Amino acid sequence: MRKTTVVLTAAMAASLTYAESIIQPINEKGYGTFSGKVQSLSMYRDGVSGSGVNGAKSTLGTTISYDSPEVSGFDVGLEYDYYKEVYDNNTSAVLGNPELAILNEAYLRYNFGLVGLTNTTVSIGRKINNAEVFRADEIRNKSRSIMALEAGSKDIENWSIAGGHAFEQCSWNSDDFVDLGDYGITWAEAVYTGMDKLELALFDAVVWDEVNMFGGRGRYELNGETAILGYFRREKSIGDGVSEGDALGLSIEHKLCGVTLEGGYFGVYGDGLLLDQRSIGFNHVLGTAMLISGGHWDAGANTYYVTAKTQLENTKTSLYALASYTDNGRTGSLGNGYEINTVIKQPLMDNLSLAVKGAIGEAENTTKATDCRLFVTYTF
Repeated sequence: MRKTTVVLTAAMAASLTYAESIIQPINEKGYGTFSGKVQSLSMYRDGVSGSGVNGAKSTLGTTISYDSPEVSGFDVGLEYDYYKEVYDNNTSAVLGNPELAILNEAYLRYNFGLVGLTNTTVSIGRKINNAEVFRADEIRNKSRSIMALEAGSKDIENWSIAGGHAFEQCSWNSDDFVDLGDYGITWAEAVYTGMDKLELALFDAVVWDEVNMFGGRGRYELNGETAILGYFRREKSIGDGVSEGDALGLSIEHKLCGVTLEGGYFGVYGDGLLLDQRSIGFNHVLGTAMLISGGHWDAGANTYYVTAKTQLENTKTSLYALASYTDNGRTGSLGNGYEINTVIKQPLMDNLSLAVKGAIGEAENTTKATDCRLFVTYTF
């Protein structure tokens, strides 16, 4: 392992030195586009889910992506993720920062430009999808990916539509594609922006023989500083499914002195959700929570939250904070809980950045938990 780490570190250092000078000339030759990142991720956690255990781990590796030239409307996309352990201490399994070696994307895509639909495509294979139903959630080293047949179009004015059938998924902390139920998930979604100051999204997903999930998301600008955001989804049992649940969110966004604030409510009703941040993702600000103290995705949870984000003009430093309180006493085993997340991201030089993420949280029936993450990322 020590020899592997030394070799990998040397390779990463070489990438930092030469990536831009090597990749750019290759891309200019017209053989396709290479891109990616070299990243070090160090983490420490303790007290998660009331376990009282702690763990630390550092990984180092790379993500390399390739998009081929288009030939007669067809192109190919590939992504390979490779991350190795550099340091490990105590119960590091609680971190979700494993070693990875996975072909995360491998798809064939067709563009209907030959018939005038230049923004309409159909693809098959492994592909990252970051939209209303499925979320990429690159919260460690790699993105969530699905094995799917999918289509999408932006050729209708003011509309973005997509859908398909997903057979398997590889999560953000996994290097294995696993079945999405016995028969997969069929989904459709659409985003409409044709009305002034309004964005509206509608979506539906069928987990065959389990649930049908449908919902919507909206954002309406009252003026240049203030907007109202709403979220709703309903999961209805079908086939062998036995649980049904709803989610409802409402918040207000306001810009004040260069800071964007959002405060609101998010609740889960009924039996809870089969499709949430812990499975295929969730297009909501609470999807970025690092600890989920209080169990804000559990049945009966009522979460009140506020976020703040800004960027310092002189140093380009990005600052972000999320604070939440979850009333989960009715049905949740954790009890009521709070959580505070902070993120500081600092560009160091061209394509090189450092990000520090920290969280503290506690629920009535658990111990206090902390989470610290350090990302050093070079993109090329």
